[in-house]
Amino acid sequence: MTRRTAPFRLGGRATTAAYPSGLRTTRGAGRRAAATVLLAAAALTGCTAAADSDANGGSSAESDLDADCRATKSDAGLEVTLTVSPCPPTGGGAAGTAGVEVKDAEGKAVPGAKVEINPEMPNMKMKGGNQTARPKGDGYEAKLVLGMPGDWRITVTVVPAAGEKSTTAFNLTAED
Repeated sequence: MTRRTAPFRLGGRATTAAYPSGLRTTRGAGRRAAATVLLAAAALTGCTAAADSDANGGSSAESDLDADCRATKSDAGLEVTLTVSPCPPTGGGAAGTAGVEVKDAEGKAVPGAKVEINPEMPNMKMKGGNQTARPKGDGYEAKLVLGMPGDWRITVTVVPAAGEKSTTAFNLTAED
């Protein structure tokens, strides 16, 4: 077997090490390996360069829900209220419900709208599936499954029978 030697520094003095002929050394490989390890560590610990913002300007780390797990936002002349059950919301894959009330500018319920919810975890770049809400009373209701504890964004899209489409996003934190 042919051996090659490559110089390197050990304790401040130059020395050589023998490598089998099939093994090549690449200049900078150690730096790339160190950078890869640091990036993997950052990904595993959930480090991000900047906080994610929702369509309404909130941070994904702040919950929009009040103590009753309700939040209201307005868009395109509609007032959309999201109510989450169980309260507080839990992660782990158990099915909960998302109640959605939609009111027009006069405060009247908006019947016959197409309402969809889409849960996603912005920090994990995970998206849930769109759920179509069904009419229930004066509002709408959809199944809500939060796959794990953490910060979630629930986007509610409302397409009324007459009028402009509305998209609102609500931030919440699911517990264990």
